[in-house]
Amino acid sequence: MAKRSSVHIKAQRAGRARDYETCQACGSKQKVQGHHIFDHQFSGAATAENIVSLCHDCHKKVHSGKLDICKF
Repeated sequence: MAKRSSVHIKAQRAGRARDYETCQACGSKQKVQGHHIFDHQFSGAATAENIVSLCHDCHKKVHSGKLDICKF
């Protein structure tokens, strides 16, 4: 995986702060990470609006196709 730019890191931090460091899928506050709703590799914006906060387990589920994330 390529190293993230400071813009992406700031967007992930802002998204996690907005979500009160809480997983938006299960409500966990453990190991919360920022996930790009629209993948940054495919023109997904590096903004907090394109980030959803997920715990490590839910983040793994999204990337393995076991959990779908959509933007409302």
